[in-house]
Amino acid sequence: MSYPLFDKDEHWHKPEQAFLTDDHRTILRFAVEALMSGKGAVLVTLVEIRGGAARPLGAQMVVREDGRYCGFVSGGCVEAAAAFEALEMMGSGRDREIRYGEGSPWFDIVLPCGGGITLTLHKLRSAQPLLAVLNRLEQRKPAGLRYDPQAQSLVCLPTQTRTGWNLNGFEVGFRPCVRLMILRTFS
Repeated sequence: MSYPLFDKDEHWHKPEQAFLTDDHRTILRFAVEALMSGKGAVLVTLVEIRGGAARPLGAQMVVREDGRYCGFVSGGCVEAAAAFEALEMMGSGRDREIRYGEGSPWFDIVLPCGGGITLTLHKLRSAQPLLAVLNRLEQRKPAGLRYDPQAQSLVCLPTQTRTGWNLNGFEVGFRPCVRLMILRTFS
C-alpha cells in the first residue's frame, strides 16, 4: 500500500496538528485509532540531543497518513517538518532518521536553543505493541517500547525501562500517571 503526499484526487496532505498534547497515552491512542481504522501512521521519537533541547530524550509524536499529527519532539519548531518527512517516508515503507538544528542538512530549520536533535521515524505496522503499553499503564504498571532500527520493529517491554540507546535499540520508558488519593477521617 502506498501513501503518497497526494490522494487519488490530487489533494496534498498538508501536515496539520490534530491537537496539542505531550501526554504519551494520548499520543499512543492517536496511533492505535489510526491503525485500527486501517490508516497508516508513523511514530516519531527524539533519540539524540546535541546541546540544548525543549523536550527530553524519548519525546514522541504520531503522524497519520492524512497529515494530522499530535505530540511534540521539540518546542514546536520542527513538528511540521517532521510530519512532512513522515508523510513522505510512508510511501517508501522504510524507516528513517533525520536531524534538525546543529549537524542538520537543512539550514533553514534552526532550533532556538542552538542545539540539534535526531529523530527516528518508524512506520507502524501493528497496534499490538502500543496496545500492550497502554494496557500496562491502565493497570498502573510501568512499560516500555523498544525500537530496533535494523529490524524496523517495535516491541513492548513489560518492565520499568530507562529511556535511551542500548545494544538492542532505542527504548522509551513509560510510567503510570500519578494518582493522588485524599482520605478524610472523622473523629
